[in-house]
Amino acid sequence: MRTLLFIIALVFVQWSTAQSYLDRTLYPERLHDDLELVRSAIHEAHPDPYRYHTKAELDAVIDQVHDSIRLPMSAVEFECALRPVLKALGDAHSHVEWPRSVEGSLRTEASLLPMQVKILPEGVFLEEELKGFRSIPVGSRILAINDRPMDEVVDQLLATVVCDGSNRTYADRVVEREFNVRYHLYIEQTNSYRIRFRTPAKVEGEQVVFGMTGNDITNTRKPKGTDLLPWGSTVHPESGVLWLNLRTLDPDSLALAGVRPDRFLDALLSEAHRTKIRTLVIDARGAGGPELSMAELVFSAIAKTPFKVLDEMVVRSIAPPRARASHLIPEEHYASANARFLMAGKGDYRLPETDSRLSLHEPMSKAFSGKVYMICDGYTRDAAAALAMMVRRNKRGRLVGEEVGSNAFGFTGGPEWVVTLPTSGLQFHVPLLKYVPAGRGEGPTDRGEQPHHQAYQTTWGLTNGQDAIRSALLEMIRELE
Repeated sequence: MRTLLFIIALVFVQWSTAQSYLDRTLYPERLHDDLELVRSAIHEAHPDPYRYHTKAELDAVIDQVHDSIRLPMSAVEFECALRPVLKALGDAHSHVEWPRSVEGSLRTEASLLPMQVKILPEGVFLEEELKGFRSIPVGSRILAINDRPMDEVVDQLLATVVCDGSNRTYADRVVEREFNVRYHLYIEQTNSYRIRFRTPAKVEGEQVVFGMTGNDITNTRKPKGTDLLPWGSTVHPESGVLWLNLRTLDPDSLALAGVRPDRFLDALLSEAHRTKIRTLVIDARGAGGPELSMAELVFSAIAKTPFKVLDEMVVRSIAPPRARASHLIPEEHYASANARFLMAGKGDYRLPETDSRLSLHEPMSKAFSGKVYMICDGYTRDAAAALAMMVRRNKRGRLVGEEVGSNAFGFTGGPEWVVTLPTSGLQFHVPLLKYVPAGRGEGPTDRGEQPHHQAYQTTWGLTNGQDAIRSALLEMIRELE
């Protein structure tokens, strides 16, 4: 009997741990304290907090959230309550992160929809059924899940993403990548999903798909070898095209994969000269990276004249704050910030124009001089977005695809505060640097750099396992030759 009670208790503990982020056990008074930590961190450290709203307007939004928290909440509900504050701030890098215990539960306990979707202008389509059973044809349009119209589901999930300003494409790509987890957190928790769909042959059907844990979903996927390489290139000799895939501009990720960026680019340029390549395509869809020096390095391989990466770099937090158990502070940043940044007024500190990060940079000695196209999407951000901005603003190539995920007129990054909110356990990330890209963007000031040519994956491409953007661009290049 004692053993049976122990087993029952153990099962209950495991279940309650898995569901803890859904339990309404967080009291309003203590959540108010969490909210005040968010408020103080924004006002103390964020490099551009009043871009879209004045300080008074931002405080008014925070006060409204404070007044709305009247009953006990779950961690998920509190994260949703914080969203108006983060959206008013309008910075994708100012975000909250789940504690490791919750992330572990989402991987090992939560019953997730085992599907990968693609959001296209025409709707939401099945890109891959992660179980591998193929009970729904790839390329089918998803019409409803458990009688919820898909348009309503996507609108709800898009609203959960904090973007730079009014960027929509970034939200599309985040929801695609995290669809099953976000559906579980913000739509419903269930073990079965009744999917209504329309096949590529225009036949409507319905299929019940049972949930799987995140770990089980990961284990059923078999990525191709080329998908594991962060950088790679392919020559198309018939059209004189060298296709360069940059899946990341994060130097740490490249180092783990054994990629030396300088050596890779040197070998790439040698191959381009040897094979008489006329056109270079840089495919940076989904790429990011925190260090803008990587954008400088890649652009130097195609630049024809000296160029700048940044016009300005701005901080507001110049000295380390008082020590607090809830705050993780980048000490190395503060050790050098006071000497490098100069007071510029209104609480801003900026790098002097003589700083090397704001100076002109030279092209590589054997930089590629032919035609350049760069493919971007809403998840092209940070260093990769800066690269796209240089390509367009220096008139060095044509951008194809979607607007990039980072704001065209200034975006944040660099070292950050990580503030652990003691009641909810959420971790609030506050970036400390604002980057102002060199040159001038075109389009609204609250959007990303705009492409010359908009292009998207197609339902035909999904159905046939083809990259429609790649196929169309290569065909266009061949026709122009």
